[in-house]
Amino acid sequence: MKYFTSKNRSVTTMNNKLLILFICFLTTGLFVKAQQAKAIASRYKILIGEQLTVEVKISDINEQNYFIQNLDKIQDSSGHIQIIKTAPTDTLQVNGLTSYIQKTIVTSFDSGRWVLPPSKFIMQNRATGKQTVLQTDSLVIEVLPVNVSDLADYHDIKDIIEVEVKPNYFLYAAIAASTIVLVIITWLIIKKLKKKKPLAAKPLYKGTALQQALQQIKELQQENLIAAGKTKLFYTRLTAVCRDYFQEQLQVRSPQATSDELMLLLGVYLQDEKKRTSFYQLLRLGDAVKFAKYIPAEEQNKQAVETAITSLQHIDALIQNIKRNA
Repeated sequence: MKYFTSKNRSVTTMNNKLLILFICFLTTGLFVKAQQAKAIASRYKILIGEQLTVEVKISDINEQNYFIQNLDKIQDSSGHIQIIKTAPTDTLQVNGLTSYIQKTIVTSFDSGRWVLPPSKFIMQNRATGKQTVLQTDSLVIEVLPVNVSDLADYHDIKDIIEVEVKPNYFLYAAIAASTIVLVIITWLIIKKLKKKKPLAAKPLYKGTALQQALQQIKELQQENLIAAGKTKLFYTRLTAVCRDYFQEQLQVRSPQATSDELMLLLGVYLQDEKKRTSFYQLLRLGDAVKFAKYIPAEEQNKQAVETAITSLQHIDALIQNIKRNA
């Protein structure tokens, strides 16, 4: 027969109390939810010009005791991420707790690894006024140059292969004979025809250089090239109208300049950051469509036309003001 001493009973009682406290701690952890803010992206790697969705969620807010002062929007500290659209904030209530969800569509036309900084939100106690900062993690978005290796109609440029050149006298004789025959036929046609058929003249535009450029953009819209699947041709001609205008008005070789070189030439006329960024995005979008087979959304096509028109009008107004003050 075993006998328990008072010391044994004390140890047993202490162990029981610790066990009860541990169970209470675990149970409390199951039912208490802490407020938190987090951000996730639909994708963390995109091709240049592609879009992704960033979702910011503030969860488990007791609106009877707390409220959120601000619902911050996504910001880009690097300057390489463009905000396309921010949707209205949605609310979701579960078991008396409220969650706020905000979705933002972003894109980038610069390849590299870009960091979206944390979004900060202030939660304030309704009774005491005490404020608590909720902060999401930063997001790293990797923008990749377009991979053309999977394109069926893409052919890589191969190195020059040296070959031994041998004279082909038969080919030379055939070319000489063909040239003589062609000259004779041409001479006979010219002699027979009394008057040459007039060549179709290029359309002439009246008005100032700005009015001519705007008329060309209007005619380009009326051709509905995008609806016909000719998006590349549409952006090529749209940017060409802008470049031709700059060449005529600013006396610069804008048709031969790259997008980056053209922006340097226009820096003095597009000092406003918003106007400069918008036009630069138009040029980069045109490059992406031309070289990367990127198909913009319908809203981007409309915005591209509006950007071209407003940019030309802004620069023309500055040019006219400079001429008046000269």
